Amino acid sequence: MKCSDVCKCLFKIGDREFELYRLLVKKPRRVEELAEKLGKDRSTVQRCLNKLVNCGMIKREQVVIKEGGGRYYVYQGMPPEELMPWLNACLERWYREMKKAVNDFRGF
Repeated sequence: MKCSDVCKCLFKIGDREFELYRLLVKKPRRVEELAEKLGKDRSTVQRCLNKLVNCGMIKREQVVIKEGGGRYYVYQGMPPEELMPWLNACLERWYREMKKAVNDFRGF
C-alpha cells in the first residue's frame, strides 16, 4: 500500500484528485492552467480542487487584480513534510473509531 492509497481512502478522493495534488506540490497554479494541462473541463477541475481544499491537502490563495479590479485563486499543495503529521493524526483517529465500532458490534 502507498501513501496515495491512504489519502484516497481517508479523504474519499480519487486518482484525478491525487494527480492534481502532485501537480500543485510542484508548482502553484490557477484552475485554468490545471484544466489545460490535464485536458479536463474547468468545472471538473474546480470540483476536484474543492475536495482537496476541504480535506486540507491543498490551500487556496486569493489574488486581487490591482488594475481593473477582480480576483482569481491560486492553488498550492501542502508539502508532504507538513501533511504527514496531519495524516498520521487522521489515521490514529480513524483507528480509534474503527476499534470502537468493532467493540460495539456485540450490541448491534
